[in-house]
Amino acid sequence: MKIALPTNDRKSIAKRTGRASEFAFYTINNGIIESVKYVKNTNSHDHDRNEGHLRGENDEHNHIGHKHEHGEHNHDELLDILVDIDLLLVRAVGKYMRKTLQKGSFEYKLVKTDAISELLEDYLKTV
Repeated sequence: MKIALPTNDRKSIAKRTGRASEFAFYTINNGIIESVKYVKNTNSHDHDRNEGHLRGENDEHNHIGHKHEHGEHNHDELLDILVDIDLLLVRAVGKYMRKTLQKGSFEYKLVKTDAISELLEDYLKTV
């Protein structure tokens, strides 16, 4: 089984999946973690420019000398990173992230624990 989760520090799960600096990929067999690898989230920097604005589709406004448009953003690039996984563990899922995750060929689960070691320990007890 392959599990992925978003992280910024490799110790805790990122609260904002789309903004995480990287994803940790754990390969688990017979309840034992066999390997872990980290993949940079190439989508995280693009996401920031559309964040924090509740506007209608294609709205325009100025931010101290520069103008940009706002519309529905997506996280479809994440599906290119989250390949060949069985499960994605996340802290929260916004409406745009939910739409993207529903397109994936994997299950996702909301978790309440921040510490990755504790999260994996609890998860391995259920496998």
